[in-house]
Formats: sequence, structure tokens, C-alpha cells
Amino acid sequence: MAHIKICDKIYLVGRGVWGGLTPMTSKFDCNIYLVDGGSELALVDNGEALNIVKLKQNILSAGADFNKIKKLIITHDHVDHTANTWLLKKLLKAKVYSGKGSFFHLKPDKYLKNGDTLKVGDISFRVYNVPGHTPDGICLLSKINGKKVLFSGDTAIGDQPGTGKGIVGWYNALWGSDLEKFIKSIKFIKKLDPDILLPGHGLPLKTRKKCRSSLTNCLKRLKDFGNFRELGSMMPLVWSRNGARKIFDIGEGKELLVKIKVKREKKR
Repeated sequence: MAHIKICDKIYLVGRGVWGGLTPMTSKFDCNIYLVDGGSELALVDNGEALNIVKLKQNILSAGADFNKIKKLIITHDHVDHTANTWLLKKLLKAKVYSGKGSFFHLKPDKYLKNGDTLKVGDISFRVYNVPGHTPDGICLLSKINGKKVLFSGDTAIGDQPGTGKGIVGWYNALWGSDLEKFIKSIKFIKKLDPDILLPGHGLPLKTRKKCRSSLTNCLKRLKDFGNFRELGSMMPLVWSRNGARKIFDIGEGKELLVKIKVKREKKR
């Protein structure tokens, strides 16, 4: 599988094995999207620096000119989204764009602010800050052929077959996750009411109905996790609507598995 056309002007050209999917590039890659603005191309998230040759092949298979990529847009600064960035920047003489507040001190060519407009050829994106998963998280909204297309990064991954409902990017206080901001960001994305949601991992959501139900489930998941925020992290944490379990390293090669079951009050 070399590329997947999501809609007019948008292609999926890279992804890893997240969610049990067949990888298109490196197995630990995020979803890598190609935006074809005619006179100019862009990548939204850039993946790891392990299979750039395959990434280029996938872009060419979509009928795109690799050398016309002049914008590298980062939804948030995690290595599976950014490691390719500086090599691609050098190869393509492209500009790097990201939100401000990177926990890992990413320094793009331009920081994107809430409400900014970013043009890729004849396509215009409105930029919104969506902190929570990370402090620098952004999403990008455009209208293409009458449909609202939203790049959500890892803020909202949504309902994914075989993985679960309402999947979100890992909450981890060590890299600046903030639960209240996370919930607020999901509510904001829900109000944008996209027709197509393009997450940082997993399968794109291609109907408004799926987007709405997925975002509702994202809120439920975060609110459930909020009952156990003393865990401090979803990583390494297996979390479902029925409960959570986390593995702690207790030394001498031993691990302690803690399971928490969610009990709900019956409706009266």
C-alpha cells in the first residue's frame, strides 16, 4: 500500500503499525498526510527518520512532485511525528511550522498561533491551539469541496476498530499533559463539527456521524481517566471504559501490576 486518497487534495502517505494496521512507512510512524495545494505541497506530521525513501516513493505514487513540498506542519512535538522533520527540511528547503510550548524545545521556522491562517497553495487552513495531550498541540481546519476537514494530531484519534472507542493521545504529566485543557480541547473540536477527522494514528474518520460519536467517546474516556488522575499517566497504561491497569517497576527485575475497576452507580 503506497498511499490512500482521503479526499480531494489530501493523501495518507505514511503510517506505522498503531492499532494493528499494516505499516506504510516505518513501523513506529504516526500518520503522515500529504496536502496538495496545486502550486505547493505540504506534509502534516513527518514521522520517524527511519524510512524516508519509502515515504518519498509513496508521495510519488500519489502523483505528487516531492520537490514541491515547501511546508512541514507539526501537530505536536513527539518523536514519531517530528524525527523526519530536519532531514526533510534540508532536502526540500522547506519551512517548519508548529504550535508554541514544545516540551522538547522544538524550534520551527514559524510558531502558529490560535486563529492563524496557513496557506498551502490554493488551500487555506485555520489553526487552533488544542493543548492537553501536549502543551503545543494544534489542529488544522479547512473546507475542501464543501466539507470541513480537520487534522487533529493525537488530541482526538476517535473510535478505532480493534483498539477502542474515543481513543486520545496518551496523557502523561511528564511531558506536560493537562487533563482540564485536554477535555476543553476535545469540546472545542466537537464544536467545529468536522465532516472528516484526520488523526495522528489509526484510521481517518470520513463521515460527520462518525466524527461526532468519536469525539463524544473521547470526552467520556478522558472524564473516566480523571477519576484516577493519581496514576499520572496513561503510559504504560491499558485503559478502557471498564477500568485501567498499570505496570510499575519495583526493582530487581520485578513488576507490579495494578488493576482498577470502574464502578458506576445505577441510574435511579
